[in-house]
Amino acid sequence: MSKRSQMNKLALLLGAPNPSKLEVDGDARKLHPNQLFPYDFVHWEDLSSDVVDELLAHLRDLGLSGATRNAYRALLRGVAKEAWKLQLMSHETFELIKSVSSIRYKKLPGGKAHPERVIRALLDVCDARDDARSHRDGLLIALMATTGPRRAEVSGIQMADIDFHTREIKITGKGNKDRIIQVPGSVWERLMVYIERFRGDKPGALFTPIWNKRKAPDVVAKGLSTASINSRIDVIRKQAEGLTGITIAPHDLRRTFATDLFNAGMALRELQILLGHASMSTTETYVFDESSEYRAKAATINADRFAARKS
Repeated sequence: MSKRSQMNKLALLLGAPNPSKLEVDGDARKLHPNQLFPYDFVHWEDLSSDVVDELLAHLRDLGLSGATRNAYRALLRGVAKEAWKLQLMSHETFELIKSVSSIRYKKLPGGKAHPERVIRALLDVCDARDDARSHRDGLLIALMATTGPRRAEVSGIQMADIDFHTREIKITGKGNKDRIIQVPGSVWERLMVYIERFRGDKPGALFTPIWNKRKAPDVVAKGLSTASINSRIDVIRKQAEGLTGITIAPHDLRRTFATDLFNAGMALRELQILLGHASMSTTETYVFDESSEYRAKAATINADRFAARKS
């Protein structure tokens, strides 16, 4: 949601009117120079910490998440800062608004780490066919599950990024930050088969489109889109045995990589570097704790307690 939309939402909560949209030559997409919005009717310089508290409480009652409410809090602090800089608000009022506490919340990490059998079932579908697309998809899945790159990072891998001597690949992550991943032996074998038999060594993206009934990839500079990666994994999941009812997102493969290494004894700091995270707190959300085992243990302990008495 844009800041304008957020401001309008807050203004409506404060009782501002919602002006009708003015058209320009019958084109509703154009903005009329005299168009007014709800936020135009609010004296934002009159904000106080009490008003901010009430607005955030109202947003909570509307069911907005803690993260969204914190975004509104930051917006209101920004508005107060501008009013203070323009000498329309006292410094004391501004400091009181700044002191409004952020919303503390705990969000369960999205996605999931899958057991080895799930990844193996996906790969079995790819390995059952000896064609370019199946080899490409098998390599993609195996690489993501054993080295942990993001979808966009996989899409961006170029042939020039591969060091055939060290078996390493340069990955360009968020903020154009580069890191190196080392390809495990079994996955390297998949890579070499895909290149030597199907893709070739022409410059361009490693994972390129392969249209239906094509024997070789269409080698281009731009790799598979993230949407295409999503689609291919979902198609393969539907064909795999024993995965009915299981959802698998590409990012799950990254979480699987992190969780497997953590369970094998790797430290969080090591995982942070491998995943390319700026903050270790982000890495922590990728590693699933034992809460599911705790819940199962508690359910087992209480399994035969408090049953209905038989008459």
